[in-house]
Amino acid sequence: MKAGIIWSGNLSYGKLPIDLQSPKVQEVVESEKRLIENSIEEKAFEIVKRYTKYVRKNCELHQVNSSHPQDLGDYDVLSFIPGKNIILNIECKDNLPAFCLKDAKRLREKIFGRPGKDLGHFEHIEKRRIYLAEHISSIAKDISWPINVDTRPEIVTIYLTRFKNWWTSYPPIDVNAVFLRVDMLANYIEGLWDYDE
Repeated sequence: MKAGIIWSGNLSYGKLPIDLQSPKVQEVVESEKRLIENSIEEKAFEIVKRYTKYVRKNCELHQVNSSHPQDLGDYDVLSFIPGKNIILNIECKDNLPAFCLKDAKRLREKIFGRPGKDLGHFEHIEKRRIYLAEHISSIAKDISWPINVDTRPEIVTIYLTRFKNWWTSYPPIDVNAVFLRVDMLANYIEGLWDYDE
């Protein structure tokens, strides 16, 4: 009974308590993990829609206009808040909690990469942020957002997860991102209005 609870509970995290080395099992686990990440994206989209009508989910710019690069990937949730002149670039990830030091090291490398080798998740996140900043006028035109290029909007990258962990609380490298749990997103957006222009 207890073992069944542990195993079914772990599947809701998108993993099993051990690595069974089975391609079929791994396929089922990966499918569950994709469902979880899609749910995070959907929830983030629903939350952001409360504050602005200028919001897109899974926004692949090359599908809007083929002049944008295909290898850019998609912006999980991209939005513009006209009242604050802010673009929210939300990256939704489902990182599994770390249960030991080895897990914590793997998680750090997955998010931030390995020194001198790669930047983990932030390799692509930073590439999309830079592209957004450099091409904001053409992007705004392509997706019909009322962005005034004379007063360039601030771009805020949010790394959104189900769980907060050590590395998202204390990033080992400087990154241009705010780390939030999905249940903190609405409060964060509301808090944008608390700051002076």
